[in-house]
Amino acid sequence: MSDVRVDWNEKMLYQHLQGVAGKMNAAEQYKIKMEALQEIRESGIDYCSCPESCPHHGKCWECVLIHRGHRDHLPYCFWDMVNEKLYNAQRLTEGSLIRYEPKEPPCMNCDSCKTTEE
Repeated sequence: MSDVRVDWNEKMLYQHLQGVAGKMNAAEQYKIKMEALQEIRESGIDYCSCPESCPHHGKCWECVLIHRGHRDHLPYCFWDMVNEKLYNAQRLTEGSLIRYEPKEPPCMNCDSCKTTEE
């Protein structure tokens, strides 16, 4: 099973798209999803894409819980997916994100910024 993939897994994409299109019920989607997970487990591939070797390598639930706990950054395996989504979103503004500088919002709480009517 050398053609087994984690990212862009054909079975998982199929079950997702069929479900979104209303052509497959939840039970059918679950069955295909579980088949895909079993194929990945049985393939023997190192499905953890993180380049770091740590005690949590390949133990996704541990890794995700740790990253959620410290809320510093996403696990490495999510970077490509998030970058893809951000890339596509920034194209909505003609790629202007590269030149974007956050603007300071107006202060609404301090007395010196509030205008009072007399």
